[in-house]
Amino acid sequence: MIQATVEQPRTHRRALVNASRLALAMLAIAAVALLVLGAASLLLADPPDVDGWLRAIFGQVFGVVALALAATLGIPSGVGLLAMAGSTRPEAEPAMPSQVRTAALVVASATTALTAVVLVMTGSSVTLLNLALVALVAMSLLGLAGAVSFSPHRGRAVCAAIALVAVAIGAMWVLNAAFLARPA
Repeated sequence: MIQATVEQPRTHRRALVNASRLALAMLAIAAVALLVLGAASLLLADPPDVDGWLRAIFGQVFGVVALALAATLGIPSGVGLLAMAGSTRPEAEPAMPSQVRTAALVVASATTALTAVVLVMTGSSVTLLNLALVALVAMSLLGLAGAVSFSPHRGRAVCAAIALVAVAIGAMWVLNAAFLARPA
């Protein structure tokens, strides 16, 4: 019996892999920029004098916040980029089962949609900030979902899935703390 093999088109898959990589790379670049700004703010702060105490405190707070944001953006994007290594090779096959890949996409899409709904309903009056927050959540979660879906390395895909869940929980915590939990 002769078996016919049908070759699946890889262009759609390659476009999705590249879109996920692009989102994660943009977040990694933003993390590096924040890391440099935070370190410069902490290292180059002037010692406080009579008129400069407020500036010195703001510089230190900005530095700590920038370093925390750099870690928040950089660690998940680094995990996702590492997981996606080798995923565009012709022989590369996703390491995770289809149920896990579907669950990752559902978690990423639902969290992104919920973020958009919460920000539309209760967000700040500055629309640009709302759009930026939704974009950060979408890039992080959808990029990590792509890493889970297309990674040919099982261990790296599991790490990307853990990062996806952590980012989704973190996004929901921030939405709850900043927008939903109103003081009485």
